[in-house]
Amino acid sequence: MAKICTFYDHAADISKQENISIGEAMQEVKSLGVELLEVSQNNLLGREDEVEQELSGAGLGISSIPAYFKFGMDTDVERQSVPTLDAARRFGVKRILVIPGFFQKEDAPAQREAQIQNMIGCIDRLTELADKDGISLIMEDYDNVLAPFSTIEGVNRFVTQCHGLSCCFDTGNFRFSAQDELLAYETLKGSITHVHLKDRAYSPAGPGHSITALDGQELYPVSVGGGDLNLLEIMARLKRDGYQGDFSVEHYGAGDMLGFLKKSVAWVRENM
Repeated sequence: MAKICTFYDHAADISKQENISIGEAMQEVKSLGVELLEVSQNNLLGREDEVEQELSGAGLGISSIPAYFKFGMDTDVERQSVPTLDAARRFGVKRILVIPGFFQKEDAPAQREAQIQNMIGCIDRLTELADKDGISLIMEDYDNVLAPFSTIEGVNRFVTQCHGLSCCFDTGNFRFSAQDELLAYETLKGSITHVHLKDRAYSPAGPGHSITALDGQELYPVSVGGGDLNLLEIMARLKRDGYQGDFSVEHYGAGDMLGFLKKSVAWVRENM
């Protein structure tokens, strides 16, 4: 049975925006029907005891650990990854979202290609380490022009060339690269094992801050299903193709995170 997830960062935003403790924010999240959180490496490492208490107090688990590495320039996979793998083992997490590195603006094409090759090799090595504990690796389309996995072509190259890597399909991030989310889905559907449900609005949908897509379009945070992307069709195609994984509700930048989350969870329940 697919589970509804969201992000630890979203619970932290609720805590700040609603002036409640992080524990109370997590209880609010749980009460809406969210079962798991994506807890990033940045939020988890060095805070394992604290995070464990926060999660247990609300009856929440961890869906995945988004983890940042610098594999393009530093190929010491063990040194970079062991703390995250140790945390995954401790919390029983079976999925790591790999963010293998970013280019520098000044990097020449040959330098960028060399970094991509390093990233591919390092992800393969990380897969070997993770496999020992039954941990799988996923990669999303990251909304940053310096990420070599920000486009359909970029993500497809990694999931095709990296043994054991699958796609975390983020419904909203291909629009950042001015690409169509339905085309992205049809290209990547055979490798999707996790879904980030993110909508984008072309005009403000509440308090929050926007990002600018590569074609100049402002993209505003909005509750899932309340924006301008083809999320209903994405959900229909996921059903058609037998998707059995979880759904992580995402709306970074929202000024009313609790309000957005309530609407998003209700929409996902209706359409999953």
